[in-house]
Amino acid sequence: MAGKYFEDLEVGMHFKHSAGRTVTEMDNVLFSSLTMNTQPLHVNEDFAANTEFGQRIVNGIFTLGLVVKLTVAELSEGTIIANLGYDKGGASQPDFSQRYDLRRDRGA
Repeated sequence: MAGKYFEDLEVGMHFKHSAGRTVTEMDNVLFSSLTMNTQPLHVNEDFAANTEFGQRIVNGIFTLGLVVKLTVAELSEGTIIANLGYDKGGASQPDFSQRYDLRRDRGA
């Protein structure tokens, strides 16, 4: 499906994305390492095990990048020059590797 122009979008539109992605511990650790994010909740299993989460959580910027990637084909492929920003977004709970499937957990 080709992307959409601003004029094609309406408030309240919903898109169901066919692609999915399972996030692994390796994805999380590599992304955190490449971006020099030393937050122990992302990279230190022993530290994370003693937190309220009980395990490492997936880096939120990595999750945002994956969610944006899922929207490209339906929303912006071939129709935009640049993304100017994202107004709203957030997570209601932390994301964990190996159980996180973007289609299932995000309702995409």
